[in-house]
Amino acid sequence: MTRPQAARKLHRAEVEPGALAGPWAQAGYTPLEVVVEVPLAARRVRLAAPGRPGWVHRGGRWQPAPARALLALLARTPAAVGPARLLLSERGRSRVFAALLEAEVADPWTVTGWLGWPDIRPFRSTPPTTAEALAARSNHYGALDHAAHALGLGPIDTFHTRPLPWRAGISVVIPARDVHDVLPDVLSALTAATARLTVDTPWEAIVVDDAGTPPLRLPAGLPPQIRLVRSDTRLHCGGARNHGLARTRHELIVFCDADTHLAPDYLNQHIARHLLAPNLITVSLREQIPAHLPVPGRSPDGSRDSRTTARYVPGRLGLHPVQAPVTVRPLDQTLGFRTFGHGRLLGPVDLPFMVKGNNLALPATTARSLGFPPEFTGWGPEDVCFAAKAIARGSYVIPVLSTGVFHRAHPPRSGSAERRDAELAANLGHYARRLTEPAVRPWQSVGTQAGRS
Repeated sequence: MTRPQAARKLHRAEVEPGALAGPWAQAGYTPLEVVVEVPLAARRVRLAAPGRPGWVHRGGRWQPAPARALLALLARTPAAVGPARLLLSERGRSRVFAALLEAEVADPWTVTGWLGWPDIRPFRSTPPTTAEALAARSNHYGALDHAAHALGLGPIDTFHTRPLPWRAGISVVIPARDVHDVLPDVLSALTAATARLTVDTPWEAIVVDDAGTPPLRLPAGLPPQIRLVRSDTRLHCGGARNHGLARTRHELIVFCDADTHLAPDYLNQHIARHLLAPNLITVSLREQIPAHLPVPGRSPDGSRDSRTTARYVPGRLGLHPVQAPVTVRPLDQTLGFRTFGHGRLLGPVDLPFMVKGNNLALPATTARSLGFPPEFTGWGPEDVCFAAKAIARGSYVIPVLSTGVFHRAHPPRSGSAERRDAELAANLGHYARRLTEPAVRPWQSVGTQAGRS
């Protein structure tokens, strides 16, 4: 678990690997979640992931309860009256498939960290800032590993599974501007990925023409689920994603750039992770391909992705200066991002930096409650800022290493490297200010933000 030092005894419950695969199939691969049941002196409670309601046992049955009330109860309770249990349950219901783990905890509050809650006692006079919440959150998703093993899948970052249904539907949002030459192949790859979805998984894709000249046109022969919308004013990447997001109808959102080709199994492998938990951001590695070469007919090779290995040198633009050359291997050094929480830095990069706008998937409830910050123009890092706030609110970042994407190399869209760097420097200032805002509140307007600085 995330804080094993807080448990006097910690052991796996009697659930063999794969034991829950059959019951889950019989339940129609219903979306699941892990919850923690804590026996207190007066009652038993079940706490769910951030953003999810919990449960309290009253009158011989389980009844829904607000998470805030359960957190307050745990915060003021000095001790549990028995071991805490990690349960795998049907999402949003009290039905439990099995107990995955049990632990005797010295302080009931420690179970909040098992589910991704920041380790900050609630009801402060002021809510924590995004930076404070990032420093207080673990990204150790070991509870989900236990669930995946019980379902016969394996480690959640590496397993590969056959297509599973996502009946709430999936929406792909693609911001696009002046990509007439590459968009047809990108949409062809997307169509190939959607062809592998189960028949009971609805889908749509929204291409957002960000005031390009001339306007974009969709190629002929595409599925009718792919549609084009246009903004007549320039919105830039984050704003264009928001424009598309506002028009989505389904409950899992995939953001994909207009120069990014999804692997055929991309959608299915990401869906499988989101079936296990409601508070994930899933990302995959990318392989760069030169503009003049065709997309290879194989799986992408992410060995050169910056999340696999990267070298940073003094002079790099970023929030954290580089004092001396450093090589980092984030996936290896953090056990697949499991130990990348609590504000940890590897060289100049942290957990939010692992989320790239070229491909990510997350629940629509998370995406719609956030939106991308509106003031970022030009190059970067609106995706990192978006991720920082989502992580601060309780999202786990999980790499999906069983699939990937191809990214088409291109010259700087800013027109020159100098202009790109100037855009990045300005946007880094926006990001630094956003980190000082309360994590749980919407983005402050730029005018309000400036007035308070």
